[in-house]
Parts: sequence; C-alpha cells; structure tokens
Amino acid sequence: MKNNAGLEFEIISLLGNKQCIVKFTETGYTRQADINNVRAGKVRDHYAKSVYGRGYNGNHDNKKPYWKKARQLWTNMMKRCYSDKDTRGYLFKSQAVVDERWHCFANFLDDISELPNFDKWLAGGDCTQTRYTLDKDVLCGDHKVYSKHTCQFISEHENKRLGAIQARKTDPRYYKPEQCVTSTVEHNVS
Repeated sequence: MKNNAGLEFEIISLLGNKQCIVKFTETGYTRQADINNVRAGKVRDHYAKSVYGRGYNGNHDNKKPYWKKARQLWTNMMKRCYSDKDTRGYLFKSQAVVDERWHCFANFLDDISELPNFDKWLAGGDCTQTRYTLDKDVLCGDHKVYSKHTCQFISEHENKRLGAIQARKTDPRYYKPEQCVTSTVEHNVS
C-alpha cells in the first residue's frame, strides 16, 4: 500500500474493527492508525524526510505551548541551509548545515529550551519585548553548524549588527588591505 505522499507501508496487525498497526518500508517506522485513514492514504510517516529532503518530524510533544513557534523557527533554519530555491540562504554559499540530531524536529523541540536566552525568545515578539532569533555564530565564533552545542538566542538587533560586520569582511567593496602608514616628521637641525 502507499499513502498520499507515495510512501509504501504495510498493515502488520489489526486492533479491532477501527485500528491497525502499519509499518513504513523506507524508514521502518511503525504506528497505530485508523483503518479508514489507512484506506484513504492519510497515514503519515513521521520519519520520512519531507522537509527540504533532510528534515522530518519524529514523535514530538504537541503539548509544549511553543511548539508551533519552534516549528516555524526549525523550518526557516532548514530552508536557509537546504532549500535550492532560497538564493539568499546558505546552500549556495556552502556556509552552514544543520546537525543531524536537529534534522528531526522532535529533537530540536526538546533541545531549544536548554539554549541560552530561550526564555527571551519565547517572550519576544509582542510590542513590549525585544525579538530574539537563533544564532550559530556567537558561541563558537562564526560556526558553520546549527546544533544544541553551537546555538543560542540573540536579539534581532544584535544579529543584524553581526551580520553586517560579517558581510563587510567578505565584500570586496569594503575590504582594504593593510596599508603601511609612514609618518613624515620634519626634524629641525639647529
């Protein structure tokens, strides 16, 4: 059988009239599903790499109040690193990747609450709070990997300031080789 995304699966056991256990061929993921959803192809593989060819959901806790906000953050991170349509992203410049652990949204969701300034990111966004964004460079100095060991949340203002500095370092219009400055001091000989 195939689901609506074209992923192959099989029913491995029936649990009464309305439920069954299915197993996805590619990932080996098994899950319980409603038999009507199975017939309609509406059963999903939470481990299928469906986000920019690398990311997948995993089993995450929808009860965390910030999971939707975190999902948007994760999706944007994956897009910047792996979308072949985002010409401003990192893919074309080979500038950054996402740690394999964070290819799984469930892992990302579990880890971000431990990052520095998580509480500020969570509170930010309304009119009274400064907005915070995920940064991979400050903790480890211009790092190339988004991970729980290299990331923290910093203010959008600080992120833009650091981005402008980095852009000047690589932009030939701003690059000036060190110039030898010689001093011409006149000496009066009396």
